[in-house]
Amino acid sequence: MEHPRIRDYFNQNLEAAQDVTPKQRAILQASLDLFAEKGFQQTSTSDIARRAGVAEGTVYRRYRTKEALRVAVLAPILTHVAPSLASDFSNDELRQRYSSLRAFLTAIYDDRVAFVLANQREIKVILEMVAFDQDRRDTVIRRVAPVVVQQMAGVLKQLRQDGLLVAWPDDLVIQTILSMIGGELVRTALNLAGANRQRERAQILEVLVKTLTP
Repeated sequence: MEHPRIRDYFNQNLEAAQDVTPKQRAILQASLDLFAEKGFQQTSTSDIARRAGVAEGTVYRRYRTKEALRVAVLAPILTHVAPSLASDFSNDELRQRYSSLRAFLTAIYDDRVAFVLANQREIKVILEMVAFDQDRRDTVIRRVAPVVVQQMAGVLKQLRQDGLLVAWPDDLVIQTILSMIGGELVRTALNLAGANRQRERAQILEVLVKTLTP
């Protein structure tokens, strides 16, 4: 499965935004690219201006500070990009019928890790933006969680009917899955030293199977 790219969704959203001028679009696209490539702290407004093909003064006129730029980059991601990505969540996997809970959990786990690897630099930027901001984290959760619940409802119903899944509400099942997998996805996005993906994959799946089996 070819995984959706955060950068593509971001650029599509900017193209569709009627209140964003071509120069603003170029500045925001350059900002996301450079934040992903170099990191926020290491990116200067002159770097952004060069990448966007505008004068540095234009960057300052549109966005007074680099922090304002970061907020402007994050806004469409929180409002539009994250829900769009959630609606693509495991699309192929969620159309299948699963003969075991482990097969379902393995498909979801592998799909999300592959997605993170395909968008590693951009996800790292987003994590840096929201990690220490409770309001931003809550905004992401509020926008994404209902979409994920809706996407997974059919498979969860099938697993329950087949006696393979605990009789918990869908949101609690999904919360349990995402809380277990989420930490590993963050480690993958940040490429933390000492990570052993195969070992952690096996352990996480084992715990989830035990927890969610009736």
